[in-house]
Order: sequence, then C-alpha cells, then structure tokens
Amino acid sequence: MRLFQLLACMLLPGCRAVAGPRTVRGHAGGSLSMPCTYASGFETHPKFWCKPGHVYTCAGNIYIIATSELYPTVQKGRVSIWDNRTQRVFTVTVGNLTEGDTGTYRCGVEKTVRNDFHTVNVFVSPAVPHSPTNTRDVLPPTTPQPPSPGTAVRMGPHSPPGPAAPRPPASPSSSGSFPLLAGLQLLALLAGSGAVIWGSVRQR
Repeated sequence: MRLFQLLACMLLPGCRAVAGPRTVRGHAGGSLSMPCTYASGFETHPKFWCKPGHVYTCAGNIYIIATSELYPTVQKGRVSIWDNRTQRVFTVTVGNLTEGDTGTYRCGVEKTVRNDFHTVNVFVSPAVPHSPTNTRDVLPPTTPQPPSPGTAVRMGPHSPPGPAAPRPPASPSSSGSFPLLAGLQLLALLAGSGAVIWGSVRQR
C-alpha cells in the first residue's frame, strides 16, 4: 500500500508530497526560517530551495541550495538547509536578510518523474530603527528659578554669596526708650537739688 502511494505521488499531478507556509516575513539584517514537510517514502530524496521556473522546474534549472542522500545538512553562504528525516521536515534558513531577498521561492523534493514543490512568498521589511531608551538624553535641561521675595534660601558650601538681606526697621519702642530714661534722671536730679536748697533756707 505504501509503495502504491509513493508511485501515485510520483506520477499523479494532484498528489502533493510537499507542504509548508505560504508567506514568511522578516526584517533586513535579521534571519528567517521556512519549514517544509514531505510525505513518507521521500526521506532520502534530495530537498531543494530555488526560484520558480517553468511549471515543474526551478529558474535556470538551478537550486539555490539542496541536500543529497549523503548530506542532509548543507550550508551555502547565507543560506542553509537541514533535512530532519525522522520528522520528515526540512528547514531552509536565510541569514543577514536584505530587501532584495523579497520574492517567490519553492521548497521541493526531487522525484523520479517530476519534482514536487511548495511555493513560499518571502517579504523582507526595512530594518527596525532603535529608539532611545535613556530618557535623560531626550529631556530638556531645567533652568533654576530665583527664589521669591521673603523666601529663606539655604546656602551650601559652594553656593555663591547673594545680596545681603535688608535690616528690619527699628521698632518705635526701642528707639524712644533712651529719651524717656534721660528725662526721668533729670527730674530726679532737680528734685534732689530742690530738697537741698529748701533745707538750707530753713536753717537760716
């Protein structure tokens, strides 16, 4: 039964041995991977990655990269392919992407009569710019404001001296205390002198 299914997939155009994602996206400078699965019985068949050509061929009959029965893992420049024959999935990885990598590709399996493949559309976007993470670099510097009148300002060891604060005006009570004291002393002196004169007059 398995041999019959294998022969049917080799001959019948409606039998697809390969499946995978329809669209894969990446950013310039990054990398992306395309996993493609295949049917049982094709474990040792070569797996390939190429640009589309005619109906069942690659462009110029040339693979971008391909495995072989002896080499299930192959590296070629920025592109690698790895065939996991136990899971029946091969993965194509493209590194250091450029916008020129955008296009239509085929991941496929070589068969005796005609190759089988799955079409994948690759889109590579421009590189994502890095946003600043340190907010101190983007905030404007603050300008110190002068203190309002009557506000006490503490001076540090390196603070420049400011203008001297005006002295408060003297209170009326403190300014008039000296004349009052002098007047009282004068009255006491006059009273004493008067008593002496009065005493001398009475003795006569």
